[in-house]
Amino acid sequence: MTIHLLVTTLVLGTGCSHSIELAVPANVIPPVSATVVTDARVPLLIQTLQVTENGAAIAPPAPLERQVLGAIASTRLFSQQYQSGQHQPATDQPRVTVRLSVSNLVEPHTGQAAWRDVVVVASLFTLAPFLSLDYDYGTAMALEIERWDGQIKHYNASSNGSAHYTLFGAPPAVIEELKGQVTEACLSSLLNQVVRDWTFYLASHEQPHDRPIQTVTVGIRRPASRAIPISRPLADTSPW
Repeated sequence: MTIHLLVTTLVLGTGCSHSIELAVPANVIPPVSATVVTDARVPLLIQTLQVTENGAAIAPPAPLERQVLGAIASTRLFSQQYQSGQHQPATDQPRVTVRLSVSNLVEPHTGQAAWRDVVVVASLFTLAPFLSLDYDYGTAMALEIERWDGQIKHYNASSNGSAHYTLFGAPPAVIEELKGQVTEACLSSLLNQVVRDWTFYLASHEQPHDRPIQTVTVGIRRPASRAIPISRPLADTSPW
């Protein structure tokens, strides 16, 4: 009972601390945009999405699938997005087919955490709010896009970052935020390369003379983080 009250008092008094840092990517390509004829855009079919974590194949997480679809849609380069096994674009129209491989590397620093636990227990929890923990996360993406005429282009991008938090610093929320930001930064880099090749993905269409030419601006969505690297406190989601 005494130890429990001591821990509660310490946590209430010190609060939770956590932050995220993204590494500066090498050879950053400035974002590009272009104005294209709307009717020249073609649909995109995501044929495969393969994911590995520390070398082991895993089922693509639903949040990742949504993030990929959202990032592609936000470029506005393609008229529609489809997934394999679901509703398909018409077979008689031009389209591009996407195959995406995602390789995630996770380092939770379990040895470091175990050592921190020993220190915390030895100090009767008095040091718990002051001991920091780290969680590293990286992702590398390889994108293959096949055009309706069989021509193929390949793109690659990678991103990584670290989460820093105290023992009672709401690690699940911090880690999910880290994964989301790393993935978004990687997708932005990957799709920026695709947008730079925007002319490769447009089909030729004759515009009727009695219709005004409709255009749309294509480009990547800026990551939620305005600058890289970043280090900012997250909203406190813990009950403390």
